[in-house]
Amino acid sequence: MAEKTVPVLSLWAKGAPADRDAPFHPLPCHLIDVASVAWSMWETVVPSAVRRWFAGGLGLDESVAGRWVGLWAGLHDVGKASPAFQRRMKGEAPHGTISACVLRDLLTEPPFGMATDAAEVIATVVGGHHGVFPRSGAVENVSPRAMGHGAVWAAMRRELALTLVRVLDVPPGAPRRPDNAMAMWLAGLVSVADWIGSDEGYFAFAATDRAVAIALDVDDYVRRSAAAAARALDNLGWSAWPTATAPRTFAELFPKIDRPYPVQTEVRDLADRLDGPALVIVEAPMGEGKTEAAMYLADRGNAALGRRGHYFALPTQATSNQMFGRVRAFLGERYPAELVNLLLLHGQAALSAEFAVLRQEGARLLRPERVDEDPGVDVERAGVMAGEWFTHRKRGVLAPFGVGTIDQVLLAALQTRHVFVRLFGLAQKTVIVDEAHAYDAYMSTLLERLLAWLAALDCTVVVLSATLPRGRREALVRAFAEGRGEPSPPAPLPTAGEGSTNGAAVAYPRVTWWSEGERGGVGIPAAGRKRVVIEQFRGGEVADEEADRRLGERLAAALAGGGCAAVICNTVARAQRVYRALRDGGHFAPEEIDLLHARFLYEEREAREQRALIRFGKPGGRVATADGEVEVARPERAVLVATQVIEQSLDLDFDLMVTDLAPVDLVLQRVGRLHRHARPDRPRGLTEPVVWVRWPGERDGAPTLDPGDAAVYEPHVLLRSWWVLRDRMAIVIPDDVEALIEAVYDESGASPDDGSQRFRREWEDTLEGHRAAVAEERDEAEKRWLKAPTFSGATWRLIGEPREEDAPDFHKEFQALTRLAERSVEIVCLYGTRERPTFDRSGLDRATVRGMPSLEQAKRLLRRSVRVTARGAVAALLDGEVPAGWRKSALLRNHRLVVLEDGATAFVGTYRLRLDRDTGLEIERRGTEERE
Repeated sequence: MAEKTVPVLSLWAKGAPADRDAPFHPLPCHLIDVASVAWSMWETVVPSAVRRWFAGGLGLDESVAGRWVGLWAGLHDVGKASPAFQRRMKGEAPHGTISACVLRDLLTEPPFGMATDAAEVIATVVGGHHGVFPRSGAVENVSPRAMGHGAVWAAMRRELALTLVRVLDVPPGAPRRPDNAMAMWLAGLVSVADWIGSDEGYFAFAATDRAVAIALDVDDYVRRSAAAAARALDNLGWSAWPTATAPRTFAELFPKIDRPYPVQTEVRDLADRLDGPALVIVEAPMGEGKTEAAMYLADRGNAALGRRGHYFALPTQATSNQMFGRVRAFLGERYPAELVNLLLLHGQAALSAEFAVLRQEGARLLRPERVDEDPGVDVERAGVMAGEWFTHRKRGVLAPFGVGTIDQVLLAALQTRHVFVRLFGLAQKTVIVDEAHAYDAYMSTLLERLLAWLAALDCTVVVLSATLPRGRREALVRAFAEGRGEPSPPAPLPTAGEGSTNGAAVAYPRVTWWSEGERGGVGIPAAGRKRVVIEQFRGGEVADEEADRRLGERLAAALAGGGCAAVICNTVARAQRVYRALRDGGHFAPEEIDLLHARFLYEEREAREQRALIRFGKPGGRVATADGEVEVARPERAVLVATQVIEQSLDLDFDLMVTDLAPVDLVLQRVGRLHRHARPDRPRGLTEPVVWVRWPGERDGAPTLDPGDAAVYEPHVLLRSWWVLRDRMAIVIPDDVEALIEAVYDESGASPDDGSQRFRREWEDTLEGHRAAVAEERDEAEKRWLKAPTFSGATWRLIGEPREEDAPDFHKEFQALTRLAERSVEIVCLYGTRERPTFDRSGLDRATVRGMPSLEQAKRLLRRSVRVTARGAVAALLDGEVPAGWRKSALLRNHRLVVLEDGATAFVGTYRLRLDRDTGLEIERRGTEERE
């Protein structure tokens, strides 16, 4: 039987009317909304450099390309003009797949006239607006029943497309086939435009019933939709982009720097020569001005090349928080009279005291309604995830300026739903990867793939590092060059002793760069030298409590005349144990001993980080707190016991340091906190930097490594670090840095001839394990990463098998992991009972668990959160359910509730979790004293 012709304005897109008199949003209106948002984004959000890049790839001028972008975005839901969607036919093809099926043919017809291969790419991209590209097989097998028999449904879909052509004034002339980078960028724009265009707060249902829908004035609706799109973008802060200015000199950007460091001078001169995408790797010790050099290069790209902003990627939340303050100050001085959209990105960004100061009152989260109507998709979960993109944590890759953890950009190299949204947000930004030496083989492999995609998206990338092994540096250069289409890897540059380039030996410190086939590098004079004395603290095994007692005695003697010391431990459990030994040893007053690690509740950890900065920070500095800024005030005598959180995270300065044996590059990072700032008043006996290395016991000429250390760091790397440090009395920075790094990370793997037989045997055994571990980490990364931008297969295969973000309850195989660590879970610690949890012990201040928490309530809950990594405890916690109300919250949907029964203790499976204000969360097996 022939289909009955119906007006296209009677087709619904939102609201799913159960009868003809219910309010709904007509399908043509929704397509116009999304097209309006996409066009407005092209005009006001997309940087001029990106517009040139994308339009050039299509073979169109910018204005025409923008109209095609609006058209494609609007056509994303053309598949809703089908029986499968309009009649809610369960088990049929999702409407995104139907859209892809329709557009493959429709876009090749007049007036579109696209080539078949180009139409195929656009159809796949547009059909993937719910996060995953439809597979070719699914598109080819859409049934006539789902599509609609005969010409009636096809005519309605063509009418919808021609309406968009008319309202957007799309001229004749078919675009060329977009490459993979352009396809991913377009997919990101279409998804974001759909999310914004689906928000009923801006785009209310246009029809109270079917009769009103049919009578709508389309041209009048187009005008209203365009105004709503502009208002939405303005409220999201995307219009907050500073007025274009001429490039500033280094002196103008950093007037407080009287004389630039050599690193800054070299990068400044290089930045002035670069006229396109480039990779710049800066290797220099801390305190040489790398951050300002990167900021100058990013600002130059914005002002001279038409880019729009930058993203600072750092290894931890603490480093992100600290860098956020510096970037905020820089942008405030750069654009003193304008609103600048700067966002902080990490799991606890909403709780940052400084970020809270920056947030405007009344800022709202976008909450798109019914973002995913496709069968087989958990609508509630999909809605929360889409809404999550518009929290500050995830929107930062879309905003002009962002600071956050490396995880947020590494996700752009992984197969995940909506991965193209991240790539869209990063396109043509300057991406600054700080502390690159802090990443393991898994993260480094993902970084290589990320660099390839950033290169294909015309980004400039600045990699900052204290130092990199030569193999890592070459891998980064090769990845970026391949992303730019370099047919063969560029030849490695000679390092010191092998030759020179640009007239100077490429010795450490150095700057290496690659730009459109040009490869260069130059060694840089160090701004200063520091000789660090090494003393081996031989106290037996690291876990020896007697050694901890003797450490307290020796520290008390060393600090008898005053001074500030850091004791850095490799594990939380050991840091807690050492802290207790020093606290209870009778040598220090309670206010002289402090502890900092990652297993405090967020509110307590934040307070301790701020206290550390106030006590050990830069002279004259100020620290942002919830109560305002506090000036740095160094105590006469103090000891901070900490884990690796102070390795890169905080700008601290100590007179004396004690550290567990660690990989040599991390030992160098740690001693960077020794005599970091110029102080004329160092206590007597502490006027030169000295580090005591907690030396493991030895047997037959080989170390007996602590099991806790070997669980955190590769035993082979620890063994080699022990070997290169064993006879050293001192390290001169930067002179000795490169030799030490290469000695530990040299890939040849040859064992020293002068080592004992047992040492050489352990060398070979651990080397085999190390190589297997590195290979496994690379394999895990390659299973999860995106196909390369040069991939020649079907577009849908770029993503392939998407993994889940932020899903600790999923098996590792199905997670989009940015770090290949043991599984972890965030817990929120409250009082009372699971049915009636409270923030206070008295039971008066109740917490929300059944209904969705407000933003302020969610922030209060997050301040009571802490991450648990102990394997057995994590498994037991993940067996428990997320409270019903939290599952609807973008900020809390993966958190578990832990109720402290006696105000301090909870039992989870076979584990006891004890929350101590002095030492943080302690985890031990029930019935034992075994701590994890």
